[in-house]
Amino acid sequence: MNYSESELSSTRTDKEPLVGAGVRLLPVIAKALFSAISDLGNDFGLTPAQVKVLLQLGTHRQMTVGEIAAALSCSMPAASELVDRLVDAGHLLRASDPADRRRVLIAPTPASQQISAHLRELREAQVRHALDQLEPEERPIFIKSLEALVAGLTHTQQALANPLCSQSLRGSD
Repeated sequence: MNYSESELSSTRTDKEPLVGAGVRLLPVIAKALFSAISDLGNDFGLTPAQVKVLLQLGTHRQMTVGEIAAALSCSMPAASELVDRLVDAGHLLRASDPADRRRVLIAPTPASQQISAHLRELREAQVRHALDQLEPEERPIFIKSLEALVAGLTHTQQALANPLCSQSLRGSD
């Protein structure tokens, strides 16, 4: 879309109070999400990164180290070190893929499945509480808003990773 300078300034001006409120809420949301992972990790002697690995495996049941690295947006060596420590601590198991013996699959132990289930239950309780604060007709809008936030975060992250796309951050309304 091509907007004139006056259209852009009026559009941005109308949105500015909402943009400011959203910007102020993002660190609060991030802190609350991180706090839940940190607290759970502390309860079980795990780092936040290790809890994230268990969460991924709680969802996917088994993954390769490369898949874990991609899911956590970290390097293969970092993911491998996380997996090694979790295997040593008895939270994960390594096994050869029966279809391809060269491929190593990582799976959670039953105890670590309970850890990820506990955090999933906490997240569900958080969303239920948020939905309870809204009128029934507002609830779908809340979910749509979260989806829009994820899309905005993803778009910005991708644009920052590609300098040629950084211009899209300035003019995308």
